[in-house]
Amino acid sequence: MNSTIDEYMNKIKNILAITWIKMSLVLLLGVLIGNFMFSSTPIDVVESHTDHAGKTTWTCSMHPQVKLDEPGQCPICFMDLIPLNDNVGADNPNQYSLSESAIELARISTSSVRLGTARGNLRLSGKIDYDETRTKYISAWFPGRLERLFVDYTGIQVNEGDHLFEIYSPELYSAQEELLQAYRRMNSRGADVADSPEKAAFQAVREKTKLLGLSDSQITAILKTGKALSVLQINSPITGIVIHKNAVAGKYVKTGEQIYSIADLSKVWIILEAYEMDLPWLTYGQELNFSVAGLPGQNFSATISYIDPLVNPIKRSITVRAVLDNEKGLLKPGMLTEATVSVTLNAKGQVVSPQLAGKWTCPMHPEELSNHPGDCSICGMRLVPMGKIHATMVSASPALLIPASAVLKTGKRALVYVEVSHAEMTTYELREVILGPRVEKDYIIISGLSEGELVVTNGNFKIDSAMQIAGKQSMMSAPEANMSHHVSAEFQTALEPIFEEYLRLQASLAGDNFESSKSAMAKLLRSIDSFQEGSVHEWIALKTELDRNLSGETTQLTVKNVRDSFEYVSDFIIGIQRAFGHSQESMLYEVFCPMAFNNKGASWLQTDKQVKNPYFGASMLSCGEIKQSFSPVSH
Repeated sequence: MNSTIDEYMNKIKNILAITWIKMSLVLLLGVLIGNFMFSSTPIDVVESHTDHAGKTTWTCSMHPQVKLDEPGQCPICFMDLIPLNDNVGADNPNQYSLSESAIELARISTSSVRLGTARGNLRLSGKIDYDETRTKYISAWFPGRLERLFVDYTGIQVNEGDHLFEIYSPELYSAQEELLQAYRRMNSRGADVADSPEKAAFQAVREKTKLLGLSDSQITAILKTGKALSVLQINSPITGIVIHKNAVAGKYVKTGEQIYSIADLSKVWIILEAYEMDLPWLTYGQELNFSVAGLPGQNFSATISYIDPLVNPIKRSITVRAVLDNEKGLLKPGMLTEATVSVTLNAKGQVVSPQLAGKWTCPMHPEELSNHPGDCSICGMRLVPMGKIHATMVSASPALLIPASAVLKTGKRALVYVEVSHAEMTTYELREVILGPRVEKDYIIISGLSEGELVVTNGNFKIDSAMQIAGKQSMMSAPEANMSHHVSAEFQTALEPIFEEYLRLQASLAGDNFESSKSAMAKLLRSIDSFQEGSVHEWIALKTELDRNLSGETTQLTVKNVRDSFEYVSDFIIGIQRAFGHSQESMLYEVFCPMAFNNKGASWLQTDKQVKNPYFGASMLSCGEIKQSFSPVSH
């Protein structure tokens, strides 16, 4: 029995020993495989990314600004570093090259920059309203008591000559008696004498009676019957709808008191609300199409005749108006409407109206359009050429257009990737452009591209990501500051008057010399507008931004207005300094005041090291600190 147990225990020990050996071998094999497969520094990978000098640059895919000489982890996010691929567009920091297979894998596609007519639609909402020029008040011409109302509720249609109410007035009764007496005297003393005193007196009394509101037919009836009327019937002077009634039977009214309001609805207004940013898209004479919910399936058209010169300070909107023919009475005041304005833009993104070429209009009534000179049918004023009073541009030059999907927008910058070469490796270049308005699915290009160039419309974000990983310029990279571009000595010299006028403006504002600052601001803006920049891209970009910011800023030259405009002008001049430098004799200092414009802060340039604040003047002349200095450029 004991021997059997011993044999059994020996067999178990042998089995356990063999099993332990097998498990140890498996564990050892696993460790070896793991070290081979998951080692963080495999020799073959390192060697494949080593350049000819035996040196490899390592970077982080999330933080491409990190560049180290050896592998490891990113000091920011602790991700494993990857080798930097140097074959991505030669040495140009704005270019990246891809093979055909990589382009296909990234699904990159391009579109050609093209010239075309830029047309878009602006959608506005509003309502139908009365035509104010066709709304009249029926008021009491004399004091009296309303005896009877024929029009006793609002909304009733009345025609010219229809009776409105009957009124009793002692004053009117006396006037009728005076008229009859003058008539009798005239007839009794020789009515045939044209210049008799009696006839002259009768004509004067008759005119006085007409001024009290009696019509010629009523006066004739009184003279024929020879009796004064104790109650007089008042008729409607116009055709329209009674929109307001202040009359009640038995009520005493005073001279001038309003009794009815009547609106002629043969013409109505469409009142539309446009946002402030939509103002550059609107001009007089544009055609708009609209519909109303109460008349499904019917479309109407009109021409813009009024654009509010003032912006609503609460809504930040402007009122746009058009006059509509409404002979059938389909359009009713109060109806809500949705309108579409068809807009055509030129190469500079400005609204043009080719259909208005050669048209004449009335200064008081812009809805009056004519193909030839003449008089306004409404007020009789002489018609003038359309462009003379409304500065409507009628020539539509072709615009440079690219698909909106090609644009990468980052704050104030707009970037595109342009295909610059196509061989074994296709190279794409990052380029900054100046955008005009967006028109439907396209952007107008003001500068930065030429017709026929190819821009990336699909896959541009993938290229940009690769540029970031490669440590090159991208949409996430800040534009390089203080990098003066090489320009000719003539260009640099031409900038001198601009800097001189700017520095004179800065000194005038710092010295609270308002008259001098107005003059300097006007001269500076004229110098900037007359400057011949040629095709210098940086100048065009800065000038476009200045025009956008100064739109409507300098119309009223108050101290506050000039100082507000000075902020935008300073941004422009600082940009010119950073792009091209200056050739003034002295150093220029960039100063920043954090308290300007309700603690928003603003910068400016000056020639002194001692701070002279143009935004506050003497009240806080020393507010600010010097951020940077600029030496003159030598040619």
